Amino acid sequence: MWLKVLLTLLFAVSLLCAFVIKPGGRSEPGRTDDNDASAGVGRRLRLLTWNIGNGDLESETRAHDEDLAAVAQVILDNDADAVALQELTGEAQLKLLLSHLKNRYRGFVSSRGSGDRVEAVLIKNRRAPGERKSRADRSEVSVRFSNVPAGDKFAAAAIFRLQPDSPEIVVVSAHADAFNAARRRVFAAAIVDWTLSQSNSVAFIAGDFNFEVSTRNKNNLFTDNAKNDSESYAHLLKHFHDLGRDAGETSINDRRIDYVFGPPANVAVHRAEVLRDAAVGRMDHWPLLIEVDLSEVVVTNG
Repeated sequence: MWLKVLLTLLFAVSLLCAFVIKPGGRSEPGRTDDNDASAGVGRRLRLLTWNIGNGDLESETRAHDEDLAAVAQVILDNDADAVALQELTGEAQLKLLLSHLKNRYRGFVSSRGSGDRVEAVLIKNRRAPGERKSRADRSEVSVRFSNVPAGDKFAAAAIFRLQPDSPEIVVVSAHADAFNAARRRVFAAAIVDWTLSQSNSVAFIAGDFNFEVSTRNKNNLFTDNAKNDSESYAHLLKHFHDLGRDAGETSINDRRIDYVFGPPANVAVHRAEVLRDAAVGRMDHWPLLIEVDLSEVVVTNG
């Protein structure tokens, strides 16, 4: 009898230990626990570039106000950390776009220069709108915006950090001349020089460069000098990596003219995709979305 009692007690003790002493720090295959997920915070950058102007047959080829709600939805759906936009009409249009984005982004438009349109750069706020900021809150990251002079044009730049203790990032939103390859060459060289001058930073140049350098669908219908375009592209590749090279065409007529150039080494590209269902109205470009891992990047410029 005493043996049965002893076995019953041992069984009860084993059950109690099973509930109290649970295995910890282990995850099922294919799953990520909270610690693993938080380890990637501040290491990945999701960058979207998009010329939101319209086709040449439109009476107004710059961005249309009525399209901005759809543009904002694409940005929100893809949770971009930084956005480079081209062919806005000006500051008022930027403010309208930011309102459609529910103030989850901060933005800046370049000076107009000799043209009639401007470029913009947007950076995602690290806190939700309306969320109160405490003294201990480290999620609100400061952003500095700047004009980038390039010949008789300007680009827009943002300098920020994904987290306060992560490397400084520079994103430039650029739009080169649509019809003159010599002007594109001058423009590209100026953008590269300015970007490289930003010391101790991880730099990205994004936008519509209008280069005709495709070997798959080479037509030279939109350039007056293919040699200038090839040399401009080569100059960018001397200092940066073409992160969207394998994503495909970015505009109508099978043209790949929108680019994201990033650090030349130690950047793992997790996603490079042209969002071909995103264009609305008479837009003739599609957004290019790039997601990169910056954990192995070594800052060397400056």
